[in-house]
Amino acid sequence: MPKFRGRTIDNQPAANWPAIHRACAKHDQFIVEVRAYDEAKEISLQQMRWLHCKNGPITILSEYMGVSKLIAELILKRKCGEEFFVHKIDGETVIASKTMLSVKDTTVWIDNIFDFMDAIGCPVQPPDPSWRQNQDNERRRNDE
Repeated sequence: MPKFRGRTIDNQPAANWPAIHRACAKHDQFIVEVRAYDEAKEISLQQMRWLHCKNGPITILSEYMGVSKLIAELILKRKCGEEFFVHKIDGETVIASKTMLSVKDTTVWIDNIFDFMDAIGCPVQPPDPSWRQNQDNERRRNDE
């Protein structure tokens, strides 16, 4: 087995290897992927996880309207993110994938989702209770 050596910031371990070993030991076969940390990609993954989790807007809207999660996602794309997702190509309406969004655009879409869900009487709780306050503080800092 090859040995790998590397250096991390402040000489801290790059991963929680004991936890990785425990998780891998539960399976007959596994692959461990090592990739460079990308803050924007990590934030985007967290946003997508929240959108689809059991307390996320896609699941809640699906249950509220009695439709599939796919239909709920399409409704949120059209009602809350038309500028990002809905495109006309040769006279046909095309709904784009959410994986193409930047972190900034996804954040705007999520903000629109909160407003839409409140408006239809189906509010969604943000993953971080201080989300709106943090967002307002960030906007103020950007305006300065």
